[in-house]
Amino acid sequence: MNEAFSSNEGPSLAALRSAWVTVNLRAIANNVRALRRWLSPHTHLMAVVKADGYGHGSLAVAQTAISAGADWIAVATVSEGIRLRQTGTKNPLLLLSLLHPDAYETAIANALQLTVSSAEALETISRVATAMGLAANVHLKIDTGMTRIGAPIEDLPALVKLATTLPDLLLLGISTHLACAENTATESTEWQLAQFQEALTAAALPPSLLRHAANSAATLYYPHSHWDMVRPGLMIYGITPSPARSMPFPLEPALSVYARVVQVREVSAGIAVGYGWRYTTPCPTRLAILPIGYADGLPRALSGHAQVLLHGRHVPIVGTISMDQCIIDVGRLAVSIGDEAVLLGQQGAERIGVEEWAAHAQTIPYEIVCGLGRRLPKLFLR
Repeated sequence: MNEAFSSNEGPSLAALRSAWVTVNLRAIANNVRALRRWLSPHTHLMAVVKADGYGHGSLAVAQTAISAGADWIAVATVSEGIRLRQTGTKNPLLLLSLLHPDAYETAIANALQLTVSSAEALETISRVATAMGLAANVHLKIDTGMTRIGAPIEDLPALVKLATTLPDLLLLGISTHLACAENTATESTEWQLAQFQEALTAAALPPSLLRHAANSAATLYYPHSHWDMVRPGLMIYGITPSPARSMPFPLEPALSVYARVVQVREVSAGIAVGYGWRYTTPCPTRLAILPIGYADGLPRALSGHAQVLLHGRHVPIVGTISMDQCIIDVGRLAVSIGDEAVLLGQQGAERIGVEEWAAHAQTIPYEIVCGLGRRLPKLFLR
């Protein structure tokens, strides 16, 4: 852990907070390099860094992914894209979400590529770009079964024709999104991929257009979904989209969460602990406080389920997780104020993964990592 404290501002912030996140950028680089080696040479690699890089820090992740072989970047919002542009990101940058027309001018001015799914949007973007004296780069998105954003499949030929004839509009790609790629059952994904291929064939696309559909799960489990570009998000952070499925290469988790013990106290048997008194000590024991709670991204749903690593051993979180703190039952373990606990990550031979938190909280790893670091200092290991 000591290496993390070589960061510029991180040490003082982490010391003041006594709880922090570390992001191992080397792990992210290794994951991107492994994927780049596995992909066909002609396949573009778009690193998805929306939601502040899934809680890992979008700026550092984008820079690391590009240096390791990613040639495109994707975000969800205009503000996310502007932040990357203002910090020097020059690579092609795609906005995955649809925009309100009021945002078109700002997006175009910052060289952000737009996802579009209607003729009305194409025409409006063309007018805005012409008025600005600039060209707008767009990707058409079609719905192959996600039933979210995307044009109906049958509309694709007309949309391609329109997009390639409107002034100051450059059509760069055709995309779709897969709903069930992480599932062990493959029928739904294969059906969507077939729908996409049929739509591409029917539209008689110009050969220069990029076709892309694969998220992390499809990238790893459906090589025939790669087409011209893949859009991995979760996997570049070292999180497996589906632990039940075999991997073509190993991933290295990048994110860890730490906290220092701020209090230790002796309690007798039969003592109620925390909000709601949902836990009662079954025997005399010692309880320790960690200054991290659900406002930091430690889900309240983990109350009574999660553990932390302390001196290389698993120690349970007991009672209800509070907004700013949680309580651990350390028993007879020799613990002092200032001792470092690992909530996510590795300590000695033991590891606690994001997948464990997600299972206990009955959610997905995406929600866990995106919720972390709201107040926690973030330290980058290079």
